[in-house]
Amino acid sequence: MKIGIFTILNVNNYGAELQCCALYRKLHKMGYDAEVVNYLFGINPGHEFKGERRTVPISLRQDIKVRLLPVVQNLFCLFHHKNKKLRDSRFDEFHSKYNHLTPTLYPSVKSLYEAGFDYDVICIGSDQVWNYMKGYSLEPFLACFDKKQTRKISYASSIGLSEISREAEAVFKKWLSAFSHISVREQQASTLLGNLLQRNVDVVLDPTLILDHEEWLEVARFDMCPKEKYILVYIVTIKPCDYVLRLARHIAKQRNLKIVRICRDAYPEQCPVCYPEHSGDDVQEILTAGPSDFVGLFANAEFVVTNSFHGTVFSVNFSKPFYSVIKSKHSTNSRLTSILQKLALESRIVSVGDDFPEITDIDYTLPAEQLRRERSHSLEYLQKALSC
Repeated sequence: MKIGIFTILNVNNYGAELQCCALYRKLHKMGYDAEVVNYLFGINPGHEFKGERRTVPISLRQDIKVRLLPVVQNLFCLFHHKNKKLRDSRFDEFHSKYNHLTPTLYPSVKSLYEAGFDYDVICIGSDQVWNYMKGYSLEPFLACFDKKQTRKISYASSIGLSEISREAEAVFKKWLSAFSHISVREQQASTLLGNLLQRNVDVVLDPTLILDHEEWLEVARFDMCPKEKYILVYIVTIKPCDYVLRLARHIAKQRNLKIVRICRDAYPEQCPVCYPEHSGDDVQEILTAGPSDFVGLFANAEFVVTNSFHGTVFSVNFSKPFYSVIKSKHSTNSRLTSILQKLALESRIVSVGDDFPEITDIDYTLPAEQLRRERSHSLEYLQKALSC
């Protein structure tokens, strides 16, 4: 059986790259002939937009935001060209070594329609492949290009939204009805799509959680890990989150740890002019980590503070004490709260502005058992979806 995986790719994002790696590796270990379709997602500078239509309309304001974001990020990177080049090369190395890519590169939606894929199964996911608010075409991730009535499934696909528009409802109803099996990453998405499609929509683990820590050590690299014991900080917001760093400093002082921060891009995120809270020599910023370095830094950390879903996932994978920071108690970060509730780890969620929690370690006995159950359920879904 030949499986084509369609997911968000070529964006040099840790979460996107690692979830793709995890799904491919798990399918391969299950004995399937799988490959990742080497599609240039819209945010990649090489993506060709000519003739592309937006699947779901969005507001002009959101459209401008979507288009400007990569431009702003690239402007910052111009001042750190060497760092960006080195970081990109490490992503490229991981990309070719651990993700079994199609030899053909698909730079546009049009190129997918012209490809004539010959798969037994098209697998969509994981990541926010159905988040139309990102402004890019959903056609690759609804398999609109498939004219051969290939069996279509999704694994841990995400909408990334708490509600969807009527236009989006019509699009999802039209195209997802052709899927034999649908699974999502969050309960919220399961409820939304289940009600819309009037069918069962499974909730499964993000692919990064279906590999255990031993499997992740197979791809980890430790060259960037300090010799000293350290607390790891990983922040994914564009504007740095002062609260996360203050909490990290608080823990570092209590536990006598060095502070190490993985930056989300190739430029420093501590600006003494804009963010005086972040200036100082107490934080070691890592600007050029590739996905393997990212995994290694989590594996060797003594403690983790993050506001990232995948930062939280890798803390759990390696049984690290951690705190996950959300904007507020009413935050709609459903993927983060959803997984921590499932694993009986919701006590590790803190909200920006809260008094710092009592700094404690984690007894992983119950969470580890919960994770084993969720892994078993997720793999059963995958096996069932592929064997029908």
